[in-house]
Amino acid sequence: MNCGLDGYQPSEAVLETRRRLAHSVCGRDLPLAILRQVHSDDVFKASRSMLSDPPRGDGWVAGQPELLVAIQTADCLPVLLADPVQRVVAAVHAGWRGTLLGIAPKAVRVMQTEFGSRPSDCLAIVGPAIRKCCYEVGEEVVEAFSKQFEHASDLFGEPPRGKATRSRSRCLDLPEACRRQLLDAGIAVENVFAGGPCTACEKDRFFSHRAEAGQTGRMMSMIGMVEEK
Repeated sequence: MNCGLDGYQPSEAVLETRRRLAHSVCGRDLPLAILRQVHSDDVFKASRSMLSDPPRGDGWVAGQPELLVAIQTADCLPVLLADPVQRVVAAVHAGWRGTLLGIAPKAVRVMQTEFGSRPSDCLAIVGPAIRKCCYEVGEEVVEAFSKQFEHASDLFGEPPRGKATRSRSRCLDLPEACRRQLLDAGIAVENVFAGGPCTACEKDRFFSHRAEAGQTGRMMSMIGMVEEK
């Protein structure tokens, strides 16, 4: 289901898809907070007052019940965080730029400072995204990650034989980079789930900006707290 207002489908159809998706998550219609994503490390504390004019950024943290926060992806990482103790959630969009800037652990820090969350209480899910088998990047990305990550050598591999599109390129394991960031932020290894499928390999199931040369829709990942009736 396409959830992106980018001309891929008529806006009326997309808005109805979003409504139906949100309803399927919680069993009723709730406000849905959607960012203007820009591949940044900007994380915002969500509120209903921001719904009509959402900020430009790539992460939401929400402590209000009955409010869903969402991000859109088509190869980038959708990261959902939950603290069941303090009842706080977060939704993060992380491409290679956002990952390099540390947006996922930044969201964890916002949960700590704004709501008193302890990372050891948090759960993290890294959803379907392009993976090491398909994510070819150039030297500039390799160099940037090598400066930022002590374990950068573990994140890169050779492109599949005959499939390299540029010289001296490598394939980046973006989900693993994010997983290690979340562990470094204090989330327990058993509470980080990052083994999802590759969107580029399975473009019959997922939207993939890379595999479909930019002519594709957007998936939506959302999370929120619902009051028991």
